Amino acid sequence: MKSLLLSFIFIFACALSAQQQTVITGKLLGHDKKPMVMAHVHLIKAPSSQSFDRVQAGSDGSFKIATTETGLIVVEFTGVNHSAFDVPLLIEKPTKVGLSVTLATYSYVDDLKELKIMSDLTDFAFDKAQPMLKQSDGTFAIELETKGDKLAYQVFGAEKNSRSINGTQSDSYEFDGAGDYKSIVTPNGGKVRIVFDPKKAVRSNAEAEFTFSDPASTIAKIAGIQQELTKRNITWSAAATAHVKGGKDFKAFTYDWSADQASIVSRLKSEKDPLVKQALLLDYIDTRAKNATTGDPKIGARALKEIPPDSRLWMMPTLPLMKAAADLSGNQSAYEEYLRRFLDKHPDMPLKENLLMNQLMTAKMQGDEEQLKIYYDIAVKFFGDSPMGKTVKERFSPTINIAVGKAVPAFKVKALEDTTKFYTNGTFRGKIYLIDFWATWCGPCVGEMENLHKAYERFKSKNFEILSLSLDQKPEDVVRFREDKWKMPWLHTFVTNDTALTNAFEVVAIPRPLLVDGSGKIVAMEGDLRGPQLEVTLARFLGAPK
Repeated sequence: MKSLLLSFIFIFACALSAQQQTVITGKLLGHDKKPMVMAHVHLIKAPSSQSFDRVQAGSDGSFKIATTETGLIVVEFTGVNHSAFDVPLLIEKPTKVGLSVTLATYSYVDDLKELKIMSDLTDFAFDKAQPMLKQSDGTFAIELETKGDKLAYQVFGAEKNSRSINGTQSDSYEFDGAGDYKSIVTPNGGKVRIVFDPKKAVRSNAEAEFTFSDPASTIAKIAGIQQELTKRNITWSAAATAHVKGGKDFKAFTYDWSADQASIVSRLKSEKDPLVKQALLLDYIDTRAKNATTGDPKIGARALKEIPPDSRLWMMPTLPLMKAAADLSGNQSAYEEYLRRFLDKHPDMPLKENLLMNQLMTAKMQGDEEQLKIYYDIAVKFFGDSPMGKTVKERFSPTINIAVGKAVPAFKVKALEDTTKFYTNGTFRGKIYLIDFWATWCGPCVGEMENLHKAYERFKSKNFEILSLSLDQKPEDVVRFREDKWKMPWLHTFVTNDTALTNAFEVVAIPRPLLVDGSGKIVAMEGDLRGPQLEVTLARFLGAPK
């Protein structure tokens, strides 16, 4: 009898445990609707970017993964030769989710001229990546020596989005922990010759797709809306880039989202689920954040009224939409009140800290003293005497000295190549010059290299100069960086230990670009000097080169 009772308790406990889990099942396939040689399903708890659990898909692509977590769970799907794909699931209570996904292949560089390899011989360090030699048949090759019985590697430079990915030569594969895979090869006599063949790279125009077994569920509808935001961002980025590359100012850029807006309004009228309606309101506001030609202010006001401040729809990607809703409604005071309630009621402290620090940083770097004062007062009250509160008081004084129209601070810095030589304000008197705080470890800084080189080459004959101020660990980091692809043929200095200088220039994040005219006045900064917009801004002050 006792044994029977214990068995019953065990079975009941297992059943209860199963009911308290969300179980996600389905199939993960490649672009051709067939299983991939290796693929994984990962669970990520927002706002973290690291997975807390993963399973490998079966040989037929099937998978099953369970979690007791609730809130926003991002399910990331990865596979060899394919780009990672995320599906957000807003889980309010344990449930069963049927979800099948097909991935898109990598987008490869059209005319591959340079390729590098990273391996476990150098701990996959980007700055130690080795060049592969281009062969007469169009392949790239390298010979390596190793004492190990296997060698793991990835190639860098083949994928358009600058990801390090698996090669075309592999005996097996390993997940790299960041959405891609390592190729594994077997050495022979301590040596291995690795070949990357562009013709063997798996290519397809098929887009990633996902389907839910219950498309009418709240989880499925919200995931679909999130996908709309993702696709809209791709469309918007391409249109904005084309606009600026055409020589037009980004500030004049608008996009006709009227078809999207009409679809969203129609669904708002028929939708009964309150949470889905809130997601649709954010979907509409996203069009406003993406330079919509027109927009209904009532939708912005409705969002601030109907979306609870503690809603789980507020996550890292949607945080900027809070301000966009206020801008659409035209009611700044309503936004400030909503922000205070959000800080008071939302349970996610990292999310609240992120919102406040981003707003403070944006206002500071854009020289917007009015907005900085608003966020400074709110942040000081919210953080109090905590370490974060002390950081706010130290780094975000509501008085801004670096802004368009103000004089550039006095400076005196040593030339990187010749420490007996100094650059000062006087060095650039009569010139238009770009001050650029940067570092080799800063991804966005390195991402601006192509734009900076194009701008310098185009305007260097127009009494224009660039002064790059490095915040690297040591000057040698800059020297090594310039020996590679980006030569940066302008003026350089190293200012990591010069806190008086970085404080004077109010550097709270990098890149930190400022454009100064011949009289020493700041004439442009930040977004006006990033991406293709840099050349547009320079042309405004220097004129188009002949």
